[in-house]
Amino acid sequence: MRLIDADEFKKQIAGMAIVNNYPADKANKMCELIDCQLTAYDVDKVVERLEEYVHSNICKSHNGCPYRNNDDIHCENCGAIGTLEIVKSGGIE
Repeated sequence: MRLIDADEFKKQIAGMAIVNNYPADKANKMCELIDCQLTAYDVDKVVERLEEYVHSNICKSHNGCPYRNNDDIHCENCGAIGTLEIVKSGGIE
């Protein structure tokens, strides 16, 4: 999967329709189809989840953590792992 700029793609569809004399209704239907697609990566959701994560108890368990004897390092590493997981998920749970 890759992310695209849907607005730019719709402009290209409109341009292609004009250049090739395609009916406007077909181009509009294609743009509507693009608008109906699920968001693969929602930046606002990622930020929202990161804010929730930061404000929650970052280090929920010291058990099994190789950094448990040093709370500062432990929390930094757990925080980094958690934020990476949120970014990888695109904010989608």
